[in-house]
Amino acid sequence: MTRLPVATDAPMTDTDDLFAQASGWYFRLQADDVTPADTAAFAAWHAQGVAQAQAWQEVIDLLGALREPARSIRQAQREQWCAPAKRRWRPLASAAAVLLVIGLGITHTPYLDRMRADYATATGESRTLQLADGSTLQLNTDTAVQVRLLAGERQVRLLRGEAWFEVTRDPARPFVVSADDGWVKVLGTRFSVARREAHTRVQVAQGKVEVSAGNGASVYLEPGRAVEYHAGKLARVQAFEPTSGFAWRQRQLVFRQQPLAEVVDELNRYWPGQTLVLGEALRQRKVSGVFDIDKPEAVLKALSHTLGVTASQYTGYLRVLREG
Repeated sequence: MTRLPVATDAPMTDTDDLFAQASGWYFRLQADDVTPADTAAFAAWHAQGVAQAQAWQEVIDLLGALREPARSIRQAQREQWCAPAKRRWRPLASAAAVLLVIGLGITHTPYLDRMRADYATATGESRTLQLADGSTLQLNTDTAVQVRLLAGERQVRLLRGEAWFEVTRDPARPFVVSADDGWVKVLGTRFSVARREAHTRVQVAQGKVEVSAGNGASVYLEPGRAVEYHAGKLARVQAFEPTSGFAWRQRQLVFRQQPLAEVVDELNRYWPGQTLVLGEALRQRKVSGVFDIDKPEAVLKALSHTLGVTASQYTGYLRVLREG
């Protein structure tokens, strides 16, 4: 059974301390600057005993991540603990470290996308680029793009994340942004493209944008209009509020009567580690507000005060919101 976190003002037990250590290791090993030394240090910590292994497993179960590698690690543990004592430590540490790295590679594609990209940002980072044609790209958190400026066409491929485009007008060289199975074509305008898993959203601030997905017909967006596409199909064109739709460019997020679960999911894109919401009723509570991306402590304090919830912090990487 997964053990639920307790409030941070309660006395820390040895089990709580190990749980905090394990959660710290979990998020450290997924950080952008993780090193082989970090992986080796984790393997040594994990191999200290059964208590560390159990704490690690509780973190894996709570976060619902690394499911297949976790099963492999547990199998390796069972096999190693049945082996003679003198053979246990080093093989177990190696198995845990190797399987962890494999698991991270399988389940977290940011690393692959960043390796393929010409330009990329880490979690919480924003970056502005000036292209050779005079166009400007602003990359939001956890974003990766490829850029090709050819004689007859300017091309940007959005591998992941979200980007803002200010395109210098050039009728002889259309500017095309591809993302998943769709594309956006302009001559010169201002707009954003966001890719979230299998869904892509296009929002226009100025000018006219052509959006197409799969082999279907195109739609044309004017300022204040947005459209999403998924699995090769375009959704209906909708109006959107630019103040909130582009707020991330000023390092802010705007929410209007949105479920807390959606708010936290969005915030998690910008913060290291993970924030969890316990309880379906709390997950559906509506939230409105303007939050600073770079001030997670202030955001959690505001949510606690407004919703009457308890915010518990476990290391710098795991935060939990719960009733009461």
